[in-house]
Amino acid sequence: VFPDVTILFSDVVGFTRICSHITPMQVVSMLNTMYTLFDTLSEKHRVFKVETIGDAYMVVAGAPEKTKYHAHNICDMALDMVRSIDHLKDPSNGNNIQIRV
Repeated sequence: VFPDVTILFSDVVGFTRICSHITPMQVVSMLNTMYTLFDTLSEKHRVFKVETIGDAYMVVAGAPEKTKYHAHNICDMALDMVRSIDHLKDPSNGNNIQIRV
């Protein structure tokens, strides 16, 4: 039982539109690049990756390692996620990828 946790969900803005204009391998490459960055950040901020489904990425702080700083860790993770993708391009049009957190 983990009484105090904070959960973060993120996804790619316009993911369905992007996927309709690129190849399956470009989708895999885009997500792999993004999730590799996010996995590195999850270690930095001591949050636990729970799930990735398509463009959805879910992490939790406060479980399985309890901490009273769970909300702080998730906020730092969210800010770093947004900053970390500012160089990633949408393969369908060359614009920057945007995420919702």
